[in-house]
Amino acid sequence: MEFITKEAENLLFEIIEHESDGNYWAERFEAADHREDTILRGCFKELKDNNLVHTTWADNIPVIIQVLKDGYLYQQHKQEREKAERELTMGAFERELTELLDRTKSIKPPINAAPISVDIDEYNRPSEIWINDVEIFYNNYLTTHSLSDRIKRILDKRDLYAYNQLITCLESIRKDKFFIEKINVDNKVFDGKQKSMLEYDVFISHANKDKEDLIEELYQSLYKLGINIFYDKESLEWGDNWKERILNGTKKAEFAIIVISENFFDREWTERELSEFLNRQNRNGQKLILPIVHNITMQQLQKKYPNVANIQAIDSKKYNCDQIALLFAKQLIKRLKAN
Repeated sequence: MEFITKEAENLLFEIIEHESDGNYWAERFEAADHREDTILRGCFKELKDNNLVHTTWADNIPVIIQVLKDGYLYQQHKQEREKAERELTMGAFERELTELLDRTKSIKPPINAAPISVDIDEYNRPSEIWINDVEIFYNNYLTTHSLSDRIKRILDKRDLYAYNQLITCLESIRKDKFFIEKINVDNKVFDGKQKSMLEYDVFISHANKDKEDLIEELYQSLYKLGINIFYDKESLEWGDNWKERILNGTKKAEFAIIVISENFFDREWTERELSEFLNRQNRNGQKLILPIVHNITMQQLQKKYPNVANIQAIDSKKYNCDQIALLFAKQLIKRLKAN
């Protein structure tokens, strides 16, 4: 799903808000001056072109407006993508800090008294686990921060107020851009070593015949999220030894999205790439291959590539390219957190 202009987005929300008001749009267009009328019609077209609404017009006025599935889910998809984009640009420190603070949204502060029916220990356990995790985070990152002494006293004392006091401290640290930048600089050498080993977040292995049908759009969806991709069309340059570059790419990618179709079967280089990735995955024991079946059945996959059939795959018919990109971003974020 493409993001739409702010004006079209506002119109979509306005349509949803006034779904049950049959006269709303006739009155809205009648009251509009020439400029506003032009903008409204342009935004209706934008919503239609992006498959967010379907509109029936009569006398140049929208009389039936049907919000489609992606229209209702637009805000949710936008928030998911923005969150993925933010997390991909964060360092490990920011991701862990954000995760700790996000967890507090579902954790109740501890109590020291409760009705007989409430087990206080059970009630307070989530906040205790969270405080333990904050202590680990403190030891990993915060011993040089200006709030270090205060946080240590809170952790040592661990009274009833410790949970809320630690939240306040972490909120302050999240706003401390200077300290965050310092942490990022301190981690630069380690990150550089990691990047020297793995240059790409993902390698797209595919048959050339599937480029126009799927791969080009998938590449764009991944690229928009800031993901570093080995894609032959974009990664190979004039004069490159293409065989050498492709084999090097298979060794220096964190993940491999393998798009398996009938076009993929029995092609020399798709088979070679798949073999390289299977060998890497078997050797390292770490998730590497992310299969997508494209216009084939799972039975065909099982028959042709039984080793790949044992790996959980997704079907290109059930997900659009933006959704696949978000699924991949979540896998990449998990890997970055684990590292």
